[in-house]
Formats: sequence, structure tokens, C-alpha cells
Amino acid sequence: MWFIFVQLLGLIPSLIAITSLQSANRGRILTLQLLCCGMWIQHYGILGAGTAVATNCIGILRALLCRYNDRPWAKSRLWLAVLMGLYLASAAVTWQGAPSALLTFSMLCTTVALWVHDMRVTRFLYLLNSPPILLANLLLGSYSCAAIEVLALSSFALAVYRYDIRPARQGAAAKT
Repeated sequence: MWFIFVQLLGLIPSLIAITSLQSANRGRILTLQLLCCGMWIQHYGILGAGTAVATNCIGILRALLCRYNDRPWAKSRLWLAVLMGLYLASAAVTWQGAPSALLTFSMLCTTVALWVHDMRVTRFLYLLNSPPILLANLLLGSYSCAAIEVLALSSFALAVYRYDIRPARQGAAAKT
């Protein structure tokens, strides 16, 4: 029963996360990321996945900074460097082998994705970070999150197609 509870604790924020990028609203995506990070901290804490807990703690700071990086106090690129440094440091402190490396790479991609205001770049970087997260979740025993990551990968690919590839194709077809 405990196994099921722990998997459900990871499933709920994962479901929220995969649907968030179907929104074209950056603020909504970042608000949902805050919620997801809080829930994942609990899930990965129970699993004993130190790097995942640390990256999600930093993820809360990241979401707040990215949410307000159009304001003077939060838009400095120094914050981007600080966040990336925190992710690298958290991996070094909580090193658990391959899962730590995979999660750190993904969080670096996600940090840049959330920092930029170009939704094309955001969607592409989310697509890029999905396979390493899938593998890390399998290695950490977070099977519900791994299963949902397969859906997330599909969701990210769909978002890239809907908002980036299809409009570009339609524009190219109109020119011919």
C-alpha cells in the first residue's frame, strides 16, 4: 500500500506538469511548476532521491525568479548563472551517480527554458529535457513519474508541432 501511495504522490504533479505546456501562457506554466516542485519534494524525499529533492527545492526559487524576471530585481542574467550554479552544486553535494547527472542536465535545460520569453525555445528545451528525466525516474524507482514522462515527451512533441512546426509549414506553403 505504501508503494502505491508513494507512486501516486509522484503521479499527481507529473500529470499537472505534462498539461502545463499545452498552455500558451508563460505565467500559468510557472505557477504550475511551483505546485509541482512542492509535491515532487515529498515524493522524491520518501524515495531517498537526494538530488531530485535538491533540484526541486531550487526549482521553487527558479520558478519564482522566472515568473518575475520581467521586473528589475529578477531579470538580471546573474540569477540565471546563480540557478545553474546551484543545480551543479546540488548534484555534487547529493551525488547518486547517473540519476544525478541526468537530473542536473534536465534542470539546466529547464532553467533556460523558463528564463527565456521565447515560447519556441521553451517548448524545444522541455522536449530536450524529457528523455533524461525518464531514465532518471526509472533508475530512482519513481515508476509513476517515468510512465507520465512518456506522456510528457508526447505532450512536448505535440506542443512543438502545434505551435512551431505546423505554423512554419503553413507559412512556407502560403509563400509557394
